[in-house]
Amino acid sequence: MKAGSVFGVGIGGTSLSSREQEILERFPPRAVILFRRNIEGVEQLSLLASRLKSLPSAPFLCLDQEGGPVDRLRDLLGPTISFREAAQTGRARLAGELAGEACARFSFDVDLAPVVDRLLPGASEKVLRDRCASSDPEEIARAASEFLAGLASRGVGGCVKHFPGLGRADLDTHKELPALPDDPGEEERDLAPFRATMDAAGAVMISHAAGADGIPASLSPEKATGLLRGAVRSGGPCGPPNPLGFRGAAFSDDLEMGALAAFGELPRRCALAMEAGCDLLFVCSRIEEYPDCAAAVGREIAPERIAQAAGRLDAYARRLEDLRRAATGPDRPLAALIADIRELRES
Repeated sequence: MKAGSVFGVGIGGTSLSSREQEILERFPPRAVILFRRNIEGVEQLSLLASRLKSLPSAPFLCLDQEGGPVDRLRDLLGPTISFREAAQTGRARLAGELAGEACARFSFDVDLAPVVDRLLPGASEKVLRDRCASSDPEEIARAASEFLAGLASRGVGGCVKHFPGLGRADLDTHKELPALPDDPGEEERDLAPFRATMDAAGAVMISHAAGADGIPASLSPEKATGLLRGAVRSGGPCGPPNPLGFRGAAFSDDLEMGALAAFGELPRRCALAMEAGCDLLFVCSRIEEYPDCAAAVGREIAPERIAQAAGRLDAYARRLEDLRRAATGPDRPLAALIADIRELRES
């Protein structure tokens, strides 16, 4: 089992360089993720997606198309409403349909959305803002379920994030490590939207927020395996009370983020995240370091654990194929999609 089979990798620009092509062919990744830096036009993006999908590993393509402040396709399709606005106006299903149609049109298989963190004063309200639907777990779950159904109707997979919840975090994990205080009642409210939506999504993204022990969830077997699945590592003892029992694929958040600065160089972080329970390891910008990351995972992680992660990703990939076959999305001109996105925004 090649270690690259458990990685999601980003590239630098609007086309695949010869060096990037060499790296991705030598260390075939399971997924490739694109950002606004990779997108400049309709024909360019279509060509880039086609080239990436022709790589030997046939990676699935990922995008953060949440809407609002995280809207990677806004330069091509116009800005979309935020998840919060979609939830508050009862249009989460339509927002999901349009996000799914947009992703499918450019050959993206996975929208890394929706966010199911709670919107809380003094914390996520200032950090995540309109990416969060509500402070109420039931309202979040309802909107997220509708958004996921919209994505699925267009043949696109989703991923709920950021487990076990960033709602109480008052620091941005892109830059710093937030520590969430122990509070069983609040923790359960954080987890409730994940319990309600994770099976429909089939994928959960693990955050870098730390608990009282100071260990980021993405590097913590107790969180990324014990709490999420109900056992500490395969065959291990039961985890904490009321684990989620998730059986799908666990994605790490970007392992380059500042929250992990104190936990070693990037290759070491990747090995720690795989050991903790993350199945897909995201290295979003530093592709030149990806070979060292793959080597570290292959060297430091038991083959059985890599095979376990790859098996979960295989199952998720089959799920994506099933969604594509069952898709009911309209076959229509791009201008019609742009018009519907504008109508949703202006209505």
